[in-house]
Parts: sequence; C-alpha cells; structure tokens
Amino acid sequence: MATIGYFEYSKRDFEYAVGNLSLGFYDPCGRFCQQSVEKRMKHYIEQNGDASDFGFFTTHNLGRLYDRICQIAGQKNDKAVRGDLSKLTDYYFDTNYPKAMNIELTQEMAQEAVDIAAYVNEWIDGL
Repeated sequence: MATIGYFEYSKRDFEYAVGNLSLGFYDPCGRFCQQSVEKRMKHYIEQNGDASDFGFFTTHNLGRLYDRICQIAGQKNDKAVRGDLSKLTDYYFDTNYPKAMNIELTQEMAQEAVDIAAYVNEWIDGL
C-alpha cells in the first residue's frame, strides 16, 4: 500500500467537501474544508521549513500554521485571510466536538467554507 502525503490528503479532503456540499451534508463539508487547508499548510511547511518546532503534526490551529507559512515565505500576514481561517477552524470544532458550540452549518456557510478553502489552497500552491 502506497503512503500518501499531506498534499494528496488535502486534495482528497477538498473533493469530499465539494461532494458533501452538493449532497446537502453541510457539517462534513465544513470539516473537510478545514482539513484540506490544514493539510495543505502542513505540506507547505514540511517542504519548505522546519516542521518539528511547534507541535506541527498535531495542531489544528490554522492561524498558527498560517503565521508559520508567512514567516517561511516572507509574506505579510493578512487580517482578512486570518479571519477566514478562524472561521474554518470554528466550523471544524463546532461541528465535530459535542462540547463546542454544536452548530449546524447552513448551505451558505458550507459554500463559504468551500470558497475559503479553494482560495487559501490556491494561495499556498502559488508560493
């Protein structure tokens, strides 16, 4: 069995997100969007920086990963992007863990999550 890496998992998670959106399964769509971005970020850091310095393999904090990518790539930290990443992180935890806010995503929220994941993943790929 072949080992697949973060990049391949990221692409697969995004496809799952889009599929769940089209089927009307909005909560898993939000989770898969967050996971797609998280894995794409980890792939970038793994390929371009030191992944061992901050609990890299276990964090789900997209803001933390974003900060690291900006540092590695010499990019300015964008507050709007950071806000969108915070939203994806909230969707992940709020729909995945019973002690969180325990919200249900709407179609509009799920579509927004797909749009955020698409543009963040594209930005990372362009670095």
